[in-house]
Amino acid sequence: KQHRARATSRGVRHPHPSSRPGSMTGMRLSLLALLAAPSMAAEGEVLLAGFRGSGAEVHTWKQMNDPVMGGRSTGTFHVENGLGIFDGEVVGVPFLKAPGFIKCNTVDAVPFRRAFPDVSQCKAISIKAMSANSYSGFFFSFGNAHPAEGKFFASGYKASFQPAVGEFTDVVIRFDRFTDLWDDATGQPIQTCADNAKYCPDAATLRDLRTMSIWAEGTAGKVHLEIDSVKAIGCSESSDEIVHV
Repeated sequence: KQHRARATSRGVRHPHPSSRPGSMTGMRLSLLALLAAPSMAAEGEVLLAGFRGSGAEVHTWKQMNDPVMGGRSTGTFHVENGLGIFDGEVVGVPFLKAPGFIKCNTVDAVPFRRAFPDVSQCKAISIKAMSANSYSGFFFSFGNAHPAEGKFFASGYKASFQPAVGEFTDVVIRFDRFTDLWDDATGQPIQTCADNAKYCPDAATLRDLRTMSIWAEGTAGKVHLEIDSVKAIGCSESSDEIVHV
């Protein structure tokens, strides 16, 4: 397969207004400041990706669509009001007689430099997001692992997730639901970590994910996903990367 990057991300800066106690204007400004504040991680959590401010969790994202064998899926990704906006439509690939994919992924990892904090002491990924409709083909992946018996174009650990429609909720994906043995035509697992431990996320990847992706794949339909943050959760106190607030 040959993939083309179709769009790049842009950052959003927010002012930090001050408030005046007792005034309606001050109350409004306080609310705006709260909404504009950077995403934070609570005790036992590691913030991996957000779209506010300029911290290490703010990554460079790029949109990619599937143009292979006549693929016609289209999508865009941009940052707006502190949210990542993943938008588009997945349609059928005539040659394969199956829907293609669109995805957005981080592209700022460089050799010999950490791209993400250590999550090897954590239990799950939590994605705070909202979908505009009931599209059911969302996947999340991280890393670049590829087993010897894996599909040629399938790399990284991948699992499906289903965001709520019309409201932001935290969607939790346990690490034992991920696998690096998945079908590169549909995104669906061939065997999961729960089926066979050899396909579980390895320690080296969990110490630095290197890259993460959000996919709409294998299911035809319109896509509009708003992403607030991505965290690792259930992290033990022994992890020196946990952010306490």
